Amino acid sequence: MGQGVRCPACGADGLDVCRYESMMVLSSDFAMFALRCPRCGAAVSSMQRIPLQLRDEVRFAAIEVGAGMGRE
Repeated sequence: MGQGVRCPACGADGLDVCRYESMMVLSSDFAMFALRCPRCGAAVSSMQRIPLQLRDEVRFAAIEVGAGMGRE
């Protein structure tokens, strides 16, 4: 499971950033995630470390679009 986030609208805890709607990668290990609260449907955003289970996906996407990912 990814890192948990709390919904500011209803207080639901443990929203999983791995279930993101969008992710803006800021560095090789940090991103802003946008997701929906499964309880109330509110839009939630959070800046988090990229969970290990998403790192290969991020690296692959960066290669596909020719984006630099900083340090190797």
